[in-house]
Amino acid sequence: MNTPSKILFWTFTILLGFVNPLISVALIVLYYLPGILQDSSQTSNETQKTYEMNSFSEEVMEDMK
Repeated sequence: MNTPSKILFWTFTILLGFVNPLISVALIVLYYLPGILQDSSQTSNETQKTYEMNSFSEEVMEDMK
Protein backbone atom coordinates (compact mmCIF):
# COMPACT_ATOMS: atom_id res chain seq x y z
CA MET A 1 0.00 0.00 0.00
CA ASN A 2 1.35 3.38 -0.87
CA THR A 3 0.93 6.49 1.27
CA PRO A 4 -2.16 8.01 -0.39
CA SER A 5 -4.05 4.73 -0.18
CA LYS A 6 -3.07 4.32 3.49
CA ILE A 7 -4.35 7.81 4.26
CA LEU A 8 -7.58 7.09 2.40
CA PHE A 9 -8.02 3.73 4.17
CA TRP A 10 -7.50 5.11 7.68
CA THR A 11 -9.70 8.15 7.00
CA PHE A 12 -12.44 5.87 5.68
CA THR A 13 -12.03 3.56 8.67
CA ILE A 14 -12.29 6.41 11.18
CA LEU A 15 -15.36 7.87 9.45
CA LEU A 16 -17.05 4.46 9.37
CA GLY A 17 -16.21 4.08 13.04
CA PHE A 18 -18.59 6.92 13.83
CA VAL A 19 -21.35 5.26 11.81
CA ASN A 20 -20.81 1.69 12.98
CA PRO A 21 -17.80 0.78 15.17
CA LEU A 22 -18.06 -2.91 14.27
CA ILE A 23 -17.33 -2.15 10.63
CA SER A 24 -14.30 -0.15 11.70
CA VAL A 25 -13.02 -3.00 13.88
CA ALA A 26 -13.56 -5.48 11.05
CA LEU A 27 -11.58 -3.30 8.63
CA ILE A 28 -8.71 -3.02 11.10
CA VAL A 29 -8.68 -6.79 11.64
CA LEU A 30 -8.67 -7.38 7.88
CA TYR A 31 -5.85 -4.84 7.49
CA TYR A 32 -3.57 -6.60 9.99
CA LEU A 33 -4.69 -10.21 9.44
CA PRO A 34 -2.26 -11.12 6.60
CA GLY A 35 0.73 -9.98 8.64
CA ILE A 36 -0.44 -11.86 11.71
CA LEU A 37 -0.97 -15.05 9.73
CA GLN A 38 2.41 -14.74 8.04
CA ASP A 39 4.20 -14.20 11.35
CA SER A 40 2.45 -17.15 12.97
CA SER A 41 3.30 -19.47 10.08
CA GLN A 42 6.96 -18.39 10.12
CA THR A 43 7.11 -18.97 13.87
CA SER A 44 5.71 -22.49 13.54
CA ASN A 45 8.16 -23.29 10.72
CA GLU A 46 11.10 -22.02 12.80
CA THR A 47 9.89 -24.00 15.80
CA GLN A 48 9.68 -27.15 13.66
CA LYS A 49 13.24 -26.63 12.36
CA THR A 50 14.54 -26.03 15.89
CA TYR A 51 12.80 -29.19 17.10
CA GLU A 52 14.33 -31.22 14.28
CA MET A 53 17.78 -29.87 15.05
CA ASN A 54 17.44 -30.64 18.77
CA SER A 55 15.97 -34.11 18.38
CA PHE A 56 18.17 -37.11 19.02
CA SER A 57 19.19 -39.51 16.30
CA GLU A 58 18.00 -43.08 16.47
CA GLU A 59 21.47 -44.31 17.50
CA VAL A 60 21.58 -41.98 20.46
CA MET A 61 18.08 -43.00 21.48
CA GLU A 62 19.12 -46.67 21.40
CA ASP A 63 22.24 -45.93 23.46
CA MET A 64 20.14 -44.15 26.07
CA LYS A 65 17.98 -47.28 26.58
